[in-house]
Amino acid sequence: MRGNKTLLKTGLAGLLLSPSPAHASCGEAIMSLGFYEDISLYSLVAGFVLVFAAIFLEQKKIKTVLAVAAVLPFLAWGYVNFLVDYNKIRKTIFNYNVQAEATLANIAEAQERYQSEQGSFITDLKELESHLAGAHGMDECVRIVELNASFEHWSAVAQHHSSPDTVRWDSTSGSSLKKG
Repeated sequence: MRGNKTLLKTGLAGLLLSPSPAHASCGEAIMSLGFYEDISLYSLVAGFVLVFAAIFLEQKKIKTVLAVAAVLPFLAWGYVNFLVDYNKIRKTIFNYNVQAEATLANIAEAQERYQSEQGSFITDLKELESHLAGAHGMDECVRIVELNASFEHWSAVAQHHSSPDTVRWDSTSGSSLKKG
């Protein structure tokens, strides 16, 4: 009896900690390229600081410890610069951003349709989702971060759950992916 309660608690905890089914198929989260650049810079600086400290200190034991400790930052630098596949990361982030842009394009179609019927744009995201029937709908992996609308203009920002970037759509100029 007691074993069953423990098993039940463990199972419930596992369900609570596991990713939701909607987000499980969205892909694995990607770190931004700036993260890898920061690791490269800081590990290189730390490695050289440790090497120069080892050179200038007189005590042999401290010199040895600092020289050995300098290996770790240089290994991190080497990993980030030689083993990380930046092209794959860029392509994956771009593909995630394209999914976010496609969702924003569907929202744009719904906004234009609503504006032609009602004379204004939709400001409520729940109401907007009901008007996406003619479009391909919203991707479950994309969340709308921001939606701003006035009578003659609207803008939205979306982000794929696994992407570090956001995509902006402005009713006057289109997507930010098209600009760059």
